[in-house]
Amino acid sequence: MPPSLLHNPTKFVYTTATLTLWLTIALIPLNDNLIEASFVQGTSMSPSLCPSYHTTGRRDAVLWNKWVDHGNGPKGLKRGDIVLFRSPTRPDCNAVKRVVGLEGDRVLLDPRRRPEGDASPESRAWDAMAAQAEEYSGSRGVVVPPGHIWVEGDYWRKSQDSNAYGPVSKSLVLGKAMLVLWPWELCGTRPWERYRSATRVVEGKSERKGGEMGLVDAITAE
Repeated sequence: MPPSLLHNPTKFVYTTATLTLWLTIALIPLNDNLIEASFVQGTSMSPSLCPSYHTTGRRDAVLWNKWVDHGNGPKGLKRGDIVLFRSPTRPDCNAVKRVVGLEGDRVLLDPRRRPEGDASPESRAWDAMAAQAEEYSGSRGVVVPPGHIWVEGDYWRKSQDSNAYGPVSKSLVLGKAMLVLWPWELCGTRPWERYRSATRVVEGKSERKGGEMGLVDAITAE
């Protein structure tokens, strides 16, 4: 064992835990139901993930918790979570974005996040959402429907997200980010927790009607 590890118990424990984690992922086939490790590419989640992708092409490896509660309980999705999901517009591809709004929330549209191009399907979808949205505090707000979330990339200039295709069904969510596995110096960390989305969200509340337990019949945003 290297002397540096013997004289630094904390580093020894950290290194041992990291190696154990890598071996667990490599040897146990948990990919389908419990956890999954995958590389993230692109710039849409910069600076939280892949901050130097545009210059070095570096991809970050993330460990995902696939045991995701799609309900509204305490173990469900929360604002600020990073999720892996099937793209609504490209079902053969997965996407990684931040949860900005939950069902019942009113997400105020930011014109800076409007997709580029007046004739593109994405820009037309944004314009349609803005036209149907109600005005709130000088902005147009989209209320996230039941069973959906509003997702956005941290780097708004290069992100294909809910501003292009609207709220995402929770049924498309495949996993929630647990921690970074690579690069080595970030292993075990959650860099996305240092970032705060600038999108304004008015938190909503769920209301049950008809006395049916577990059924959300009406969503209001306040």
